[in-house]
Amino acid sequence: MAVYYVMTGPEVNLSHLREEDISRIKFIKDGFSWWAMLFPLLWSLYNRMWLVFLGYLAAIIGLVFIAEVFGATTGGFLTVLATLFFALEAGFLKSWSLRRKDWQIVDFVNASNLDEAEIRFFDRVSQKRSEARPPQGPVAPQTSDTDVVGMTLKR
Repeated sequence: MAVYYVMTGPEVNLSHLREEDISRIKFIKDGFSWWAMLFPLLWSLYNRMWLVFLGYLAAIIGLVFIAEVFGATTGGFLTVLATLFFALEAGFLKSWSLRRKDWQIVDFVNASNLDEAEIRFFDRVSQKRSEARPPQGPVAPQTSDTDVVGMTLKR
């Protein structure tokens, strides 16, 4: 099972969720990303993570200089380690980029895939909304411990 961050845009209110707000809710898988491993620069550009792109590019340029000083084997090993670390932290970097844009982490969901995470989250939100709603229909009669005949119901 994977853990998904559930993030909402700055104007989304989960207690008054509208149809257009659903597109402003993102589910981000926390953990390893193969796309971030294989194509780290393209992955960060595709996800519009400009600062992450620049940071990774600076790190790779620094590792190239380290490779010239200490040898190609050491530089290559450090580059592979940096790429592995980047792929492991891909979900966190994505959520960090969204938090910089005033998105909020509203929940964490354990699920085996994205569809299951969405179902679990929206089910949880609908249960919270139904619990917060006052009862509909006629008011139930009041009960009391006193013996007043005809005025209240006895427990």
